Amino acid sequence: MKNSNFIRLCLLVMVSISIISVKAQKIIPQKHFSSYWDINLNTGTSLFFGDVKENPIIPLSSNNNEWRLGGGLMAGYQFTPVFGLRGQALYGQLAGTKRSADYYFEGDYIEFNLNTTIDLNNLFGKKRSDRFASAYLLVGVGLTNYNTTIYTLSSGQQKRKIGFGNGSGIKGRTLEGILTGGIGVNFRLNNHFVINFETANRIMNSDAMDGWIKNFKYDVYNYTSLGLSYRFGRKKVKSLPQTPVQHQNIHEVPPGKPEEVKPKKPCTVEMQPVMPPPVTPHTVKTEKPATVTPVPQHITNTHVVAPPPKPLLEYRVQIRAKYGHRISIEWISKKYGFSQNDIREDKHNGYFIYTIGSYQTYNQAITRRNEVRRHNGINDAFVVAFKNGYRLDKLP
Repeated sequence: MKNSNFIRLCLLVMVSISIISVKAQKIIPQKHFSSYWDINLNTGTSLFFGDVKENPIIPLSSNNNEWRLGGGLMAGYQFTPVFGLRGQALYGQLAGTKRSADYYFEGDYIEFNLNTTIDLNNLFGKKRSDRFASAYLLVGVGLTNYNTTIYTLSSGQQKRKIGFGNGSGIKGRTLEGILTGGIGVNFRLNNHFVINFETANRIMNSDAMDGWIKNFKYDVYNYTSLGLSYRFGRKKVKSLPQTPVQHQNIHEVPPGKPEEVKPKKPCTVEMQPVMPPPVTPHTVKTEKPATVTPVPQHITNTHVVAPPPKPLLEYRVQIRAKYGHRISIEWISKKYGFSQNDIREDKHNGYFIYTIGSYQTYNQAITRRNEVRRHNGINDAFVVAFKNGYRLDKLP
């Protein structure tokens, strides 16, 4: 009955952690962080620590070998810079030797656990996601299903079995609740791939796994692994359509297309030919008709249309945005360490956006963006383009 109550408690805690994690995603501000999913494949050593063990810490490698292996699959969701939630499925083997008692056991287990991670670097330092190495703690609960076979060490004769169809777990394995706790380090290779090193202990709800119920009240086993993670689902900040506040009739050239200037049609004036005056019969003195210089029927207006000024294109680094309300430039300056004169405010389709810098090339802006992420702690700073003072939808 006691074991069943503990298993129910573990299941309740697992469900509670899931619900709290979903709620926390909505409550905790996501100012400079984009949540993401990750999946991890890992393998490593699986070691037993309990009554049947020759040395308290160092496993035996002969007579009989206590080193065993395990492997697992893990999926997680990082919903804040500090806290993440993971689920893990694990298979491993365990062994223990007690030479003074001529006692030896072997077993295997199938484990499922749910744990939360706490990023220590982001907890005590700047909130960054581009560190090469970051350490974390993990705590959680789970269920393990195991089979155990007990032998006489000197003869290798089998003495008895635990599980193997007599338990309430998977295929009759013995089912136990566990508490997990450990530490790990992530080594970031790029935005998607991470190498992971982790070690964590599992404290079981009984002392029965090794078949020796004497000293240790709870059996413990450890899984130390090396894994490879793939991160995905990170949200990107979308640029909204440009809506200028002033000069609504100014045409904005779509990015990536040169502005075409169509010449105006020439202005022409149609002239009638000038005819000489008629000579009346009463005129006594005859005069030579006046010489009339022909006038061309079309006179072209020689006015030249000046080409429009070349559009001013610049690149900036966007650091903040807020819909419908301004953010104090003084507050931004104090929080991130920028000079107030370097921060520019623009309105972009209902959003007040704040940028720094003005660069003629994209590469110059990228260099400044990386400095802002590294030194000012704005992990989601990104490059935007402006033409004639208005932000473009896309980078040219």
